[in-house]
Amino acid sequence: MKLLLSIFFSVILISLSLNSQPISWVEQTSGVSTQLTSVSVVNDNHVWVCGYAGRVLRTTNGGVNWISVNAAPIPGTLDLHSIYAIDSVTALVAGSGAASFLFRTSNGGANWTQVFTETGGFINSVQFGNSFAGFMVGDPVGGRWSLWGTTTGGLTWDSATFYLPQAGIDAGWNNSFFFDAAAGVWFGTNNTRVYKSLTLTSWSTQVTTGQVNSYAIWFNNPLVGLTGGTALLITTNGGISWVNPPAALPGTANLAGITGFGTEWVVCRQATDIYITTNNGVTWATSYTAPAGNFRHVAKNRVNNITFFGVRANGGISKGTLVTGIEPISSIVPDKFELKQNYPNPFNPNTNIEFSLPKNGFVNLIVIDALGREVSQLVNNELKAGEYKINFNAADLASGTYYMKLISGDVVQTKKMILVK
Repeated sequence: MKLLLSIFFSVILISLSLNSQPISWVEQTSGVSTQLTSVSVVNDNHVWVCGYAGRVLRTTNGGVNWISVNAAPIPGTLDLHSIYAIDSVTALVAGSGAASFLFRTSNGGANWTQVFTETGGFINSVQFGNSFAGFMVGDPVGGRWSLWGTTTGGLTWDSATFYLPQAGIDAGWNNSFFFDAAAGVWFGTNNTRVYKSLTLTSWSTQVTTGQVNSYAIWFNNPLVGLTGGTALLITTNGGISWVNPPAALPGTANLAGITGFGTEWVVCRQATDIYITTNNGVTWATSYTAPAGNFRHVAKNRVNNITFFGVRANGGISKGTLVTGIEPISSIVPDKFELKQNYPNPFNPNTNIEFSLPKNGFVNLIVIDALGREVSQLVNNELKAGEYKINFNAADLASGTYYMKLISGDVVQTKKMILVK
């Protein structure tokens, strides 16, 4: 078995090292400082966020602007823990205090309707499989888990067929919930258990080895998933067994969020770092370090796997974009570190940037404006020695002078480029 796992992960490492896809992160201006707890990414433009004190934020232009859309009957004293946007204007947000509540909007947050409440309950997460069918999980009430389904787009909810008895001190965690037609429904607990259902009426218990809590859970396919509390665990057999990944996730804080696709995973702890692996945990790199505030959740664009958003305890929002344009252009190891002049230059809005690395190392390639402010992070990843090319799209930037800066170890090179629209 150990030999088979070694071969499995070695094959993945070889294939992914040839096609690594780093993520470029940029800070957003949320306009709030309250704790943000959950984010739902509809597409590249439409993203919804919720947090404490009844906070709901929405962007319609990919994070350029965030607007507050919390309104009555959402109480300003209610902490919101989970949000799911069905589309650009329809979303549901769950909050809990003395009771749990679910609110729904169908006009972009201009108006909200309370569609659910449960005395003594605590809704952890709500998700949808399509525009009509959704599922909601909450802490046990009266000896049974609070499991609810809808086929009306969240207007009405029913729990009659979703019976799962509470085991001991079972309770759940917000955002530790995964809902997918192929992989099934999964949610984590504070009692070593991870629950799984393929039918929603029959549940099996998966015990996570050595981990009391499962603060986050995600599956990239029906067999391969990640979960964990302090340490990260991986399953490659659909949850039958959970083991440590080939390489331990950096950091020591509790997990906050997991997302991914294929063999690429994005994981954040309740700290300022986001980590990435492109080979199912064979190697990890720090994808981003926020300026302040601990992460609480990370989610991806569920349409194209290109855009990622992370939300933090201080109201911070970070936007990540998968860098798909980077490519190795030569297998010959160059004899010097070099950032070449971009071409074309001036450009509108695309330009190519090439650079050479004489040795393996962590590489940071950023674009800054004339005032020295970072406007784009193109590469923030471990790269092997070689020559690389990346296409930079400046469609969201104004005309002017910009600088590209390449950093690896103690070596830094900068060149000027001009955007003309």
